[in-house]
Amino acid sequence: MWTQRLQSARVLSVLQQGLVLAIVAAVFYLLAHNASLNLKALNIASGFGFLDERAGYDISFKLIDYTPNDTYARAYLVGLLNTLLVSVMSIVMATVLGVALGLCKVSENWLISRLAGACIEFLRNVPLVVHLVWWYGLALALPGVRQAIPLFDVAYLSNSGLMLPWLAQGSLVGWCVLLMVTGALLAYISCRVREAKAPWHGFGGRRWPRLLGCAVLLPLLVYALSDAQLTWEVPTRKGFGFIGGVALVPEMLALWLALSFYSASYIAETVRGAIQSVQRGQYEAAKALGFEYGPTMRQLIVPQAVYPMIPQITNTYLNIVKNSSLGVVVGFMELVSSTGGTTLNQTGQAIECIALVMGTYCVISLLISIAMNIYNHRISLRGH
Repeated sequence: MWTQRLQSARVLSVLQQGLVLAIVAAVFYLLAHNASLNLKALNIASGFGFLDERAGYDISFKLIDYTPNDTYARAYLVGLLNTLLVSVMSIVMATVLGVALGLCKVSENWLISRLAGACIEFLRNVPLVVHLVWWYGLALALPGVRQAIPLFDVAYLSNSGLMLPWLAQGSLVGWCVLLMVTGALLAYISCRVREAKAPWHGFGGRRWPRLLGCAVLLPLLVYALSDAQLTWEVPTRKGFGFIGGVALVPEMLALWLALSFYSASYIAETVRGAIQSVQRGQYEAAKALGFEYGPTMRQLIVPQAVYPMIPQITNTYLNIVKNSSLGVVVGFMELVSSTGGTTLNQTGQAIECIALVMGTYCVISLLISIAMNIYNHRISLRGH
């Protein structure tokens, strides 16, 4: 009897969900059909065939070769890579700054705790656009090329951006990144095998040194065994600019710093709240056993606080990716500026361009969410 009721409840639930999906699909079909009729009435061609046409506009910062003679599809790829680059750079910097500020906020030192709290409150209560405009104005206020600030005589900072050394063989950069990722992956697998056979040594006890070591050693080993020759291009002044190296334009620097500092304040509050959620008895027990503050935080408190941190930090990472679209404010050509802006205005394919931008951001966000959820699931299993 109970089995029949359960089966009937399941059947009813499936039918209800199927009905909802059918209604949603019907609404989307009606909207698409209506849009298609309106476009046809206005003699506007629909579809993504425009991506094969000549773009005709330039992009100042690009990771791959691109000229105005390339297609809109190539411009989309350049904008996507710019979005991914500034997002990854901002996530890394925001995480480092946020964790540091969060740990300082819960420090037992009164001065450090108050200074960290004031910094967090200031950063998080100033709008991101204001951060962006302020950093962009600061970047443009730097000295000119001829008075550029030298950094260890290999890099230069000016109102033209940050000039950094770069490999003359650009193709080797991709191979180096691939080898670094492979080395870190092999080290991670090795650590997992060892940890399965040995007691847990605390948060990241012996894992991070091996990950970093293998990520660095594997490219060096391959380079030593191969015939590849690395030649670095160091930027040098010439006329009113620099030659050699790679330039991080002021627009990118402003967007990177604004996203990093603004997001770091939210990560800091997440870290602070997660650490303070750990029962006070954990601190007292460690102190009674003679442990100092540093080892107590690293080996006992932080491991328990990581699990509740992950969902909120995931949201912050997703916001960083989406907020990178504010590069349009300072003229940085990322995904929204290129495909959602210039390409849309030149082609008039508003629906296709916006759909392409929306779909791309959705895919990136889902990938980040899946990766963070997998990590959260792993540490939750470890904790039990």
